[in-house]
Amino acid sequence: MRINIFIFVVTILIGAGFTLWLDQKYFFHSPQENPTPVTGQPSVKNQVIPDFILTSIDEKTYSIGDFHDKLVVLNFWATWCTPCIVEFPKLVQLAQKNPDLVLITLSSDIDNQKIKQFLKKYPANAPNIIVARDNKGKITRELFGTYKLPETIIIAPNRTIVKKIIGDTEWNSKEMQDFLDGLKS
Repeated sequence: MRINIFIFVVTILIGAGFTLWLDQKYFFHSPQENPTPVTGQPSVKNQVIPDFILTSIDEKTYSIGDFHDKLVVLNFWATWCTPCIVEFPKLVQLAQKNPDLVLITLSSDIDNQKIKQFLKKYPANAPNIIVARDNKGKITRELFGTYKLPETIIIAPNRTIVKKIIGDTEWNSKEMQDFLDGLKS
């Protein structure tokens, strides 16, 4: 019996050590490895977002610089994230009601097929909505330091972060609409 417990504990420790070794760049990276991250500071408000490129699930390539004159709502989400599923239709409604803003939904899913299946149930049909997958978390984790989903960053037309929201929010409330309208002018 004791030998079984010992083997079990050793197996758990080896597994934990192996996992830590595989993920060491996420746990032990130094600031020099990523010189322009948005995170790591007490407040991200008024911080200029770094350039990045993303590819939508319909294979179109965009640079965040393409939207320099637009209000951008950058949402980090995944199809397996329950709060993300609740929030997604609200964000789509927001974009449909505000054609002058750009909604970028950046999924942490592993492949595009899961996202396409999700979009059959929750369509995101508007020219100002970009649905993309973040390849290996390059933008989500490495650039923005996002680990909890959903997370949304509101970016002013001058490319500065105005607000960071963690979790689901009421995107179609009067307060949110007034807040966004104030950023457009």
